[in-house]
Amino acid sequence: MKRQICYDRNYAYGLLYGTCIGDALGMKFDGCSNESIAPLDIDSILSQISGLYTGDTQMNISVLEEMVENGEINQASLGTRIMKRYTPWRKYGGGMFIVIERWRDGESFSSAAESLYCGDGSYGDGAAVRAAPISCFFKLEESNLLFEQVKLSSKLTHTNPIGIDGAILQAYAALLALNKIDPSEWTRMMFQLSIDSSFKIKLGQIDYCIRNDATLKTVIDTIGNGSDALSAVSAAIYSLIRNKDSFVDAVLFAIELGGDTDTIGAMTGALAGAIHGIQNIPRTIINRIENGHEGIDYLGSLVDKAM
Repeated sequence: MKRQICYDRNYAYGLLYGTCIGDALGMKFDGCSNESIAPLDIDSILSQISGLYTGDTQMNISVLEEMVENGEINQASLGTRIMKRYTPWRKYGGGMFIVIERWRDGESFSSAAESLYCGDGSYGDGAAVRAAPISCFFKLEESNLLFEQVKLSSKLTHTNPIGIDGAILQAYAALLALNKIDPSEWTRMMFQLSIDSSFKIKLGQIDYCIRNDATLKTVIDTIGNGSDALSAVSAAIYSLIRNKDSFVDAVLFAIELGGDTDTIGAMTGALAGAIHGIQNIPRTIINRIENGHEGIDYLGSLVDKAM
């Protein structure tokens, strides 16, 4: 059965627009330390950015398009979409470059990523950042079906369990957000998932930092801000929980952490957008984001097609 988006249009829009916004706002600061980023407000950051998105949004477009047109993840079909869209200047990771080249050389979509990093596979955050759109097509009680689709998407490029479990955790966070589950309940519910124990340790550290109103330095030292899925997904979830009442505050906080700011910003934006909906994302931000060919309005057109 071909699936459709299960949620109110405003919140599906919010999730996709939030992804693109967090990505585009964070792009300028990617790789910067927290100490080098001055305290941000929305006016200052909008005056500094180009509005362009990175490969993170480009992959989200491919995943959303795949779900809209096929109703499920077909690895060959999704791989073809990602390969055709691949634009190196949009700041893809090195592992992605290798996988793309192997696909172009004729290696199968299901096996090209397996030998990365001496056969360990990638544990980066690239699979996680493209997971949230899949959540729009599943109800809360269908989480196991959601996870099956997320794994199919993830294993195209990330075969390490950490990379896959990071994608599952981000998809589940998006599912909780779409279902308006209070973020204060998230870590308790996430702890019940069948994910690597290292993520469960991070969930405990998220709780610790929330309870103790941790400083940014403590958050970075404890939770992390890197491009590995363990750090990046945890940082996005923490940024949302700490700033659950404001889309803007959540995204700016994620970027102020430094490190992999575009990807952590994109994942935080997805969660915040799913909670608050497009109606609570300032139009001044939306208007500043790339909107040419396959720009931000293209995401909206795909949502409309799937309703």
